[in-house]
Amino acid sequence: MLFHLREEIDSGVKAMQALSKLVPEGGLKNLDLVKEEMDELISPEFEPYFSANAALHLLAVCERCGRCCLEEKIIAVSIDDCRRIARHQGLSLKKFMMDYTRPHELKGDLVGSARMLGKKEGEACPFFDSGLPGCRIHSVKPQVCTAALYLTKMNLLTCEEQQKVGTFPICSADEKLRARIADYALRLNEDPAAKGELVRLFDSTRPEVKLFRLLLRLKGMEIYFGRERAAPLAWKLGLARMPEAGEMVEAGFLYAVSMLGEWKDCGKS
Repeated sequence: MLFHLREEIDSGVKAMQALSKLVPEGGLKNLDLVKEEMDELISPEFEPYFSANAALHLLAVCERCGRCCLEEKIIAVSIDDCRRIARHQGLSLKKFMMDYTRPHELKGDLVGSARMLGKKEGEACPFFDSGLPGCRIHSVKPQVCTAALYLTKMNLLTCEEQQKVGTFPICSADEKLRARIADYALRLNEDPAAKGELVRLFDSTRPEVKLFRLLLRLKGMEIYFGRERAAPLAWKLGLARMPEAGEMVEAGFLYAVSMLGEWKDCGKS
């Protein structure tokens, strides 16, 4: 078991190193400028909570239980959401907006052109289908649904206020992920060498770790804002493309363990 821990950490490091294939020859471009733009989109005060929640989001597997579809009081949709879902449904944008949306409850620049799905309090989302189970438009669902539960504004505000990454007792996917992380942390407690190695890894300035942190934050912004907002940042950096979720998962799990494990301070010597 202890040997496997060291192997898993080494594998995570290799996954971080593999991300270098996205970097252009000569290194990243406009790095300081892009970091400034990222700080404007998501204030640094929300780090490390933003990146930790981005890692959790990549790791959790939605079970489409429908709880969010039933319990969320309002579901905001952007014009990009509307276009994407309308295409998926084979409808014109106008027809979709007339049949499935209503004006946003808030007004002005705060919401812009955003609208709300036609969901009344106490009713399920119009795209919820208990027979599937869950969402009929899961592959093209609104950005606010894609970001839930980890990368919502409310969760980030709560994390920053409480100075910790919160849990979601209502979500079975989160419950299973936290159990997996807790089990890994328990195994680390039995191997001080592996524990110290993981702590040092994410406390280091190794180039593969710095690149992983940057790309994890970028991926989080894609989840939070949508690809339309994140892709220009990747282009400015000179990346070959946006990193895919699968490329981030292995190292993301180690990062999540390092951020959530209560054992971390005990691993320092």
